[in-house]
Amino acid sequence: MVIKTLYPLLLACLILSLMLGCTASSTPPPVTNGGELSSYHLEIDLLGTKNEFLVDSQGRLKTKVETSSADGRISLWLDEGTMVKDKDKDEKPLQVVHVSIDSSPPFPPDDAYLVGAVYDFRPEGANFNPQIKLALSYDPDELPEGVIERNLYIACYKDTGWEKLLYKNVDTESHRVTTQIDRFARVAILAPKEPPPLDKPSGPADRVEVVYFYRTPRCYSCIYVEAGTRYTVENYFKDELASGRVTFQVINVQDKENAAIVNKYGAFTSSLFINTIKDSTDHIKEATDIFISSLAMTERLSRR
Repeated sequence: MVIKTLYPLLLACLILSLMLGCTASSTPPPVTNGGELSSYHLEIDLLGTKNEFLVDSQGRLKTKVETSSADGRISLWLDEGTMVKDKDKDEKPLQVVHVSIDSSPPFPPDDAYLVGAVYDFRPEGANFNPQIKLALSYDPDELPEGVIERNLYIACYKDTGWEKLLYKNVDTESHRVTTQIDRFARVAILAPKEPPPLDKPSGPADRVEVVYFYRTPRCYSCIYVEAGTRYTVENYFKDELASGRVTFQVINVQDKENAAIVNKYGAFTSSLFINTIKDSTDHIKEATDIFISSLAMTERLSRR
């Protein structure tokens, strides 16, 4: 009686198992105590080149990632343990990365050229901790005339416009620019336009005044700029300093006794000015790139 009862049940289970065999996994994936997958595969699609990498349930890479598009135009490097999160407020682990060429790219900024394509990294806003390394390749034959390869940089486009990324490395042999990013957006290689030549008085200058203005309290950057400027002037223009053809002054803009020179230069905050004096006429230029290197400062003073 028991056999007669169990036989139809066993047969039904066997038929059901055969029917589900094509889609069901014989070994289900491991799960955490909360019932979620303990790991999953992150798909990275770079211009059609797809690869998968293992990520745990918290969104942490379980392997190191080194992947490139088939044509080598885009490469990504992610360290093992990198947190990869979606743009959602609940910070869901990132599951798919898709990079394509932007068919409607934004215009470049006024002071730069676009070099090559603009790449659209999706999902926009996906974030990484620590930062990941990104490299874009370029064709040197497509560079605008006069552009110097080592001056190329990578920028990302956000709602407010193009934003230059701080870190860069330009490999002029492999023609590739590398940077670091912590968030997805549209990115591209940009080439700075050469600034117009500075207006220079004809003939040699009678005197050059280098004036650094500051406010109190002073920050580290302010002190650093003064020290760098002083070092440049005192080490590269010793003879000119001794003869009085070059002078260097440090002025507190908040001191009432300095009101006349502050008004003359129009300096009301931390700033650096170079005044080339020819025939008793001032030719004042503000060094807006105030954190320039000593070499750049030397070049500026050499134009006197």
